[in-house]
Amino acid sequence: MKTPLIFLNPLGLAMAISLASCAGSPFGSAVNSERLHMKIKEQKNVIVADQLKSQKVLTMDERAEADKDAPRGPLATMSVDVISLATDAIKNIIANDKKRYNASYSFGLTDLYFYDQLSNEGAFDPVGMQFSGFRIFRTFKNAAGDEDTALAADFGLDTTNSYEIINNSSFHLKLRDFHLRFAKAKIPKGGDNKLNLDFEITFLTSYVNSQGLIFDSAVLGKFYLFVRNAPLDSSSPGYAGYYASMKDSSLTGRSFIIPRSFGYHREPDGQTKPSYSRGQYSIEIKVKESSKNRFVNKVLLENANIIIDAGGSSLKAAPVLKKL
Repeated sequence: MKTPLIFLNPLGLAMAISLASCAGSPFGSAVNSERLHMKIKEQKNVIVADQLKSQKVLTMDERAEADKDAPRGPLATMSVDVISLATDAIKNIIANDKKRYNASYSFGLTDLYFYDQLSNEGAFDPVGMQFSGFRIFRTFKNAAGDEDTALAADFGLDTTNSYEIINNSSFHLKLRDFHLRFAKAKIPKGGDNKLNLDFEITFLTSYVNSQGLIFDSAVLGKFYLFVRNAPLDSSSPGYAGYYASMKDSSLTGRSFIIPRSFGYHREPDGQTKPSYSRGQYSIEIKVKESSKNRFVNKVLLENANIIIDAGGSSLKAAPVLKKL
């Protein structure tokens, strides 16, 4: 007796193969009723003046005298660290890939104020600076129908060297805390349940300077955070240690502090006098996810052409839209 031949419908076979290939890890494809949240962190007296030592600006003759007499080497009378902070400008970023093991999303906050008061001093007066960082969350509805947190990150102002903010009108960010439990991207079933993420954080502002020039959506700076092989399974060995090691790490990049827009204010006696605003700005965050280790190299020089002029009243490279 011959064994009967079994013929499969070609369409049925294709569907079976497709369903088998679509099976993924429960830690991925967490997109049901996805919600993205971002909250600013503000506080008074981010820079405490009483904790800053006075800084003397030396002439050439004073520098020569200080070098000759200083027992601890050149410029011993300077009260701040003069060593440059050098970082690698070439990073591996996630390639732009439309395949199913990649995903992207973005956060944003607008109409924020960088300072808690007006200023009579100038566009980059740091007094009253209230920006101290921000938090982002990505949530979704899990299989039980409950809202669950997939990602949470807390970014803070780096106050390690407050002189940089005052002297250079620029600041850096640190990652205060980071937690990851589910991916938006698909995670291959039977894999290691790990994810790669790239964060690109952009600070923008629109303002007018004292000469009447308007700067619209000017990019003040960018920050980058590259997370590699982040575990998703909280029960896996090394999960807690991985995220603990990320705390208080510095982000790549920097930004100028927000320039105050020129305008006028009303004095108690009823007079109208010129002043500078509280510094309106916005933050945009782009996130890329990938469960596959496919990266490309990129040189981070996007903001090399943004230079603050010596007067500190405008950004030379910002696009001029209109003269009042």
